[in-house]
Formats: sequence, C-alpha cells, structure tokens
Amino acid sequence: MSEVTEKFIETYNANIQRQGADKLLTWLKTTDFFTAPASTRFHGSYEGGLVEHSLNVHDCLCAYLAR
Repeated sequence: MSEVTEKFIETYNANIQRQGADKLLTWLKTTDFFTAPASTRFHGSYEGGLVEHSLNVHDCLCAYLAR
C-alpha cells in the first residue's frame, strides 16, 4: 500500500464518522480510486494522482477553514 493511500485511509477514518462510511471505504478499495490518475492530460496525470489530488483538496480546505 502506498504512503498516499495509507494517508488517505487514515484521514478518511479520522474525519468521516457517518453511517455507511465503512462501506464506502470498502467499496473504494475495490475500484481504481487509489491507482487512477486525477487527469489524463493535466495535473495528477500519473498512477495514484486521483487519491493524491483528493488529499490535496482536503488539506487546502482545512487550511482555508482554519484561517
């Protein structure tokens, strides 16, 4: 498991407590979410780019809300 995948799962489990969250994470693990690129031609156009982009969005939102 990549470091980015581990960070996503850790962040997900720490922040998402709603009913069904465990089922969503289980489903995500059956998809290409953790290996897919964020884009085929632009930012994150590499394996794992989508999960890395998702973490970056989370981090930016947290920084914005902390201002």
